[in-house]
Amino acid sequence: MEITLEHVSKHFKDRKNIKKAVDDVSLHLTPGVWGLLGANGSGKTTLMRMICGIMKPSTGRICYDGVETDNLGDSYRDIIGYLPQEFGFYPEFTVQQYLEYISALKGLADRQARQKIDELLVQLSLEDVRRKRIIKLSGGMKRRVGIGQALLNDPEFLVLDEPTSGLDPGERVRFRNLLSELAHDRIVLISTHIVSDVEYIATRNAIMKNGKILQTGTTPELVAQMEGKVFEAEIDPRQLAEWDHKVQIVNLRNESDGSVSLRYLGNQNDIPNAFPAEPRLEDLYLELFPKTRT
Repeated sequence: MEITLEHVSKHFKDRKNIKKAVDDVSLHLTPGVWGLLGANGSGKTTLMRMICGIMKPSTGRICYDGVETDNLGDSYRDIIGYLPQEFGFYPEFTVQQYLEYISALKGLADRQARQKIDELLVQLSLEDVRRKRIIKLSGGMKRRVGIGQALLNDPEFLVLDEPTSGLDPGERVRFRNLLSELAHDRIVLISTHIVSDVEYIATRNAIMKNGKILQTGTTPELVAQMEGKVFEAEIDPRQLAEWDHKVQIVNLRNESDGSVSLRYLGNQNDIPNAFPAEPRLEDLYLELFPKTRT
């Protein structure tokens, strides 16, 4: 099982020029969790919509097991579970009714649908609200309902666009654990700008900026690029504004003795008495997206 993108681009025309939302992307997706990292506006959603067959590429092709997805029709859609950034529902639907409705659209038999819905409600901690209208749920619970509908057809290929939006830290942890379990025998593609969503669970990551894939690799492979670039130092808080203009600060912490501990990207001699720090994926992300704060 594999999804292959070959030189995929997507152009949008306005009155004056052509904008490349996705620019010559080639990827080879295999079973496991894939993180698609990038700031908002980097082209992630457009790319995922093309992968799911919702939007056609301007150039290039997308293949499933060597066959172009355009030629597979419904059989390709049958193997995909998709959670967009915003999923729609009728306001009067309860959780149970919505999942039954989506099951019917996906062609599940009644008995199979009931069994799968019961299983997912337990798995996603939604059993207590199955009779509650979706519009009355919290943002995090709505997101879990969206995840549930994506899993109804037990997809081989699960595509999740900013899936942890609205989830609290505990729900994020449970969701990441669930994805790790699901990825044993399927491809799971997660689009996010939250590095912690994929740092520890992704089999491989692809980093996207301005419509292009800048880098791909495992988390250790990507993090290794930041060796010798991440440092920590303690400074007088009155110097914070000065150092903020000279180095890229990743994190800071106020200490009990009145000093401030900094984690920054740069050179060891940028700040007196700085010492090397163990790099993380977030450090690479912030180097590639210097104006982005995660």
